[in-house]
Amino acid sequence: MHWHVYLLLGFCGFQLGGAASVYDSTGRLNLSASCPDTFCHVNDQLVAYSSTPALKLRELHLTNCSRQTVPWLVLNLTPGLRTLVVRNCASYHIRKESLRPVANLTSLQMQRTSLGVLRDELFTTVPRLEILELGHNTIHTVHSAAFTGLAKLRFLGLQSNGIQEIPAKTFDPLPNLWHLDLSGNQLTNLREDIFAKNAQLQTLMLNGNHLTTLLPGTVGSLPNLRLLDLGHAGELDNLMMTLSSIQSLILEDSKLSGLVISGSVIRLHAANNELNHIQLGNKSLVVEMDLRGNLLDGSAIAVLLRGMWNLERLDLSKNMIESLPMHGNGPNDGPYSQELFLLPRLKYLNLAHNRVVRLPPDSPILSSHLKILDLSHNLMLTLEVESLTGLPDLESLFLEGNRLSSFDYQVFHQQHESLKELGLGMHDNSWRPGLYHKMYTYLNDRGVHLQGNTPQASSGQVEVDWPPTEGQAEAQKLDRVGVSGIHPYWTLRDILAFVTLLVVLAILLMNLYNILEEEGCLRRLRRWRRSNVPGGATTATRTSARRLNEQDSEPSSSE
Repeated sequence: MHWHVYLLLGFCGFQLGGAASVYDSTGRLNLSASCPDTFCHVNDQLVAYSSTPALKLRELHLTNCSRQTVPWLVLNLTPGLRTLVVRNCASYHIRKESLRPVANLTSLQMQRTSLGVLRDELFTTVPRLEILELGHNTIHTVHSAAFTGLAKLRFLGLQSNGIQEIPAKTFDPLPNLWHLDLSGNQLTNLREDIFAKNAQLQTLMLNGNHLTTLLPGTVGSLPNLRLLDLGHAGELDNLMMTLSSIQSLILEDSKLSGLVISGSVIRLHAANNELNHIQLGNKSLVVEMDLRGNLLDGSAIAVLLRGMWNLERLDLSKNMIESLPMHGNGPNDGPYSQELFLLPRLKYLNLAHNRVVRLPPDSPILSSHLKILDLSHNLMLTLEVESLTGLPDLESLFLEGNRLSSFDYQVFHQQHESLKELGLGMHDNSWRPGLYHKMYTYLNDRGVHLQGNTPQASSGQVEVDWPPTEGQAEAQKLDRVGVSGIHPYWTLRDILAFVTLLVVLAILLMNLYNILEEEGCLRRLRRWRRSNVPGGATTATRTSARRLNEQDSEPSSSE
């Protein structure tokens, strides 16, 4: 009889992590013998448990509950449990009495269950909880006293649920909370004092909600906040915030048109909005800004960048910039009006997909420490290499998608010997015939990687200029050794190879003619051609015709 029970349990998929299943004489699972270590994974529970407790067990994972509910009675056998993980079990609610046997629990994770409501004082029987992960459930209602008794809680995850409102004072019982994840819910607004008692909060995730407004004091009461994520958070329009000293502020895809921040931020990610003006408090702490895909123009950039002494990375691609900021064209008033406009630490600058027509050599945005400069897809007709002389550390330059017809690549490379990458765009500019191939050959031979199409990959006709100009002749002299790629000029080797091919072709044609003559093919060809020429009858045809005429004339003479 017992063998049939064991076989049935095997087919049903009952599994324990790290040990074999042990059953008593009545077919009940002996959890103590089955989970002798500190960790145990129970998958698809189909059996009852014996009364022997698993005293050594510290971490228990319950997954894929086949009875459509969590077997909370198993917790009566795990008095020393510290971590409980429940996944893929259709538990619609939790009773605080169910958690009483594991009063020393420090981590509770319930994911992909049918949990819908967090009732008042739900976790008072597990006061030592430090991690409470309730993400990816169906929670739609959170009572104001749901987290009462969790003074030691540091991590709270409520992401990817259906929460529409957070009642007042909900997070007040959590003075030691470090991380709060409310992303992926349906929140439309937050009370200004909702985080008033969470002074230790360092990470706040609000992305993926439907926020229409965020009051300045909502996050202003968080002096230790380091990361605030408001990306894809709805339609915030004009946002005013008070921040103490935040490391990363994420505002991507939130329909922002204006941003005013009192305080300081180190990394600002506000891409894909509709920003036309930004005002920051302490600019000296800003290290990185991602502002691509907005409506900023040159004047707004000049105001924003003044005073950013420590800025290292700046992405302004896909904006409305027509001209770069210059010395003296900043604001006439304000705290930074008399400050020298310098960006001494800027290493990365992206100005792609703007309306820049000219690159002024003395723009403060062209920092002397720039290593990567992207000017692709603008409206530049010319680019004087002298405007890039002040960038000795330049390693990557991208110029695709402009209207350039010429570029002094030799002088440019001599001024920037550390150059590693150059984007010229074979078909994205209006290069004069043959120039791109010359630039490619010259730069490729000197270890500069050219982005985009190479001459070998192009399907069009190879453009060749001949005879070479003086500058091209110099390039030819420099490139005699180690030349690779397709040269835009004829070398002596090319001419000799071409002449050899012509001689071989002539010999082959002569041999073919002799063969055809010996086989009589040419005689038959000539005879065929004469027979098909109009009025050109053969001799035999003319003889036959003469005989017929003579036979016709004999009867008439005898008469």
